[in-house]
Amino acid sequence: MTEKRGRYILDFIDTPSQRQPMPELEVEKRIDNFEEVELGFTQEQAIAEAKRCLSCRRCLGCALCLAVCEPNAIVFEQEDESIDLIVDEVIIAPEVERYMPVKKGEFGFREHFNVLNAFEFERYLAENGPSGGLILRPFDGEIPANIAFIVDDNKNSNPLISYILKEAALALKKTSDLKISIFVTDQENIKKEIPEGISIRKATITEVKEIEETKNLMVSFNADGENREEEYGMVVIAKKPEISTETKELCNKLDLKSEDTRLPFWDTEQPALIQTSIPNVSLCLSDLTNK
Repeated sequence: MTEKRGRYILDFIDTPSQRQPMPELEVEKRIDNFEEVELGFTQEQAIAEAKRCLSCRRCLGCALCLAVCEPNAIVFEQEDESIDLIVDEVIIAPEVERYMPVKKGEFGFREHFNVLNAFEFERYLAENGPSGGLILRPFDGEIPANIAFIVDDNKNSNPLISYILKEAALALKKTSDLKISIFVTDQENIKKEIPEGISIRKATITEVKEIEETKNLMVSFNADGENREEEYGMVVIAKKPEISTETKELCNKLDLKSEDTRLPFWDTEQPALIQTSIPNVSLCLSDLTNK
């Protein structure tokens, strides 16, 4: 196996900016104590400072970076190099992208304001998310009275169900009197304890329509052979995340057969190794419950 290492040069679209001033404790507040004078950057200041670090964009050999780099990490003599590695076995540990492959138009996704995918909903639950951990509808910022989760997975894989149940349970803790319905295609494999306020519904979703006046969603589904409709303030779509582009490219470089690159990492409770079409090349399977 050959590993190629090249000098890491990026194109930057930002313009050089001034160094961020370090916030300091006011003089009146530091004369009678030993508190730290330098208060540190806020998150916004830290990001701005990090972005200006390489704002020269391409190396012109001026050596200004070497002059100010205290750890002396700048090596102008560094050259591209190729390293031959001899290994007994290769284990590919595929990661999943933080991307949920919900296409525009699926259940009204990207067509109706209050239809999200599960990763977007996760960001709403995060304390550093767009709403500070509050569950607010994107259209009007109102707190929804009920939420429908649509699990679009024919196999009803346990890791995906577990992930959705965790998100739903966290949503219940953050919003009182919230009602949550999780629509699945099969209930037989669901053995988790269902928290109060969450109902698991075996049904096939046929359509999600937006009510013009309220921007609520009308969910049409078939359950037990009967067509029904229910109104929800928000709809969250959950699908299995995709394998990362890097993993797909690596499998192509190793010339793995297509049936070996499907990577059924949703079907195992614990990480496991499976042999690929190439001797001494294995896949390490994982699932979303560890994310």
